[in-house]
Amino acid sequence: MLEARPHEPASLSDASSVNRDDVESRLDPITGNWTIFAPHRGQRPEEFVPPKDFVGKQIRCPFCPGNESETPPPVWVGRVVEDDSSHDVLDPSSFQSAKNDWSVRVVPNKFPAVGDASPRSHHAPKPPREASLFTRRPLTGGHEVIIESRSHATSLSQLDVAEIQLAFLAFRDRIRYWRGVPGIAYVTAFKNAGARAGASLRHTHSQLIATDRVPSAVASMIDRMIRHRVSSGCCLLCDLVRAELKARQRVVWRDKSLIAYCPFASHLPMLVRVTTLEHQACYEDLDDLMIESAARLVRRVVAWLEKIRPGTAYNFCLHTRPPGTQDPPDSFHWSIDIFPRITQIAGFEWGSHCMINPVLPEIAASKFRACAREEDPRRLR
Repeated sequence: MLEARPHEPASLSDASSVNRDDVESRLDPITGNWTIFAPHRGQRPEEFVPPKDFVGKQIRCPFCPGNESETPPPVWVGRVVEDDSSHDVLDPSSFQSAKNDWSVRVVPNKFPAVGDASPRSHHAPKPPREASLFTRRPLTGGHEVIIESRSHATSLSQLDVAEIQLAFLAFRDRIRYWRGVPGIAYVTAFKNAGARAGASLRHTHSQLIATDRVPSAVASMIDRMIRHRVSSGCCLLCDLVRAELKARQRVVWRDKSLIAYCPFASHLPMLVRVTTLEHQACYEDLDDLMIESAARLVRRVVAWLEKIRPGTAYNFCLHTRPPGTQDPPDSFHWSIDIFPRITQIAGFEWGSHCMINPVLPEIAASKFRACAREEDPRRLR
């Protein structure tokens, strides 16, 4: 006979001490990885899977002109100047008087994955709570959304180069800002385009997250870069770029300053890496001309990808030297990884942390090169 039992006393459960509005990270003592818990992220609007009562209705886009009040006030505003194809960076404090005078704007995320560590925050950070097996600590930093266009476009390939350049300038300026905030150790910018890539809204946008801890995987990557620098006297990515240029098999495109290639051990199919031929540790230290070149190349890679895989969702991730790392500046080298979401991560990958890639990078690069030659018949060097 089954017997109903009373609820577990609060003294035996930690649930009563959990604030579901707080963002915290918890350490897995087996893997050494930290997991971010941000319960309020579940309240985000989901345009790709609308609620049942919204079926057949149009969801109001918070990123379109006229809906500026649906996002927090901007922290960065840029405008394409049509008459001379240049751009302005506007003062966000004056933006309220000209709400529609923008081409790209950056706003704090309404559903941040980290606690607020900006100077404007009045919340004092909570001390870490540590135990022998259960280690948790608050995670603070910043989470911002870069709205890349006034147009309700869904991909970078649908935007003008001037708009993309302005968005990439926003990455640079906002990374510079967060690099100067005390306690910030890691900053990254990324884009989720399409439902399979993790986007919740269709309007083209990217995001930036700054945190007070360098992620474990990034710290391990930096350690490998440092060891290579110590043993060889050279930057690891610089050596890889030179080796890829010599091998020629995986190079997609190069010009006088930039290269796009499919890395030899790409962990995802059709992955393309963009970086500078000359050593540069920090993306945020690039000048305007290099930012424009990088924006153009990323747009071209996305367009080639969508020609090869029409309608595919994709991500890109910007890697720049974390401000909290102690490595010499000549160890790290910035890059942007662009990859479509055409495979599922399944049981073996989750269990082993070893990816299975069904597309050789040499084959992927040949497909991208074919698109590049159709667009520009000049042969790759």
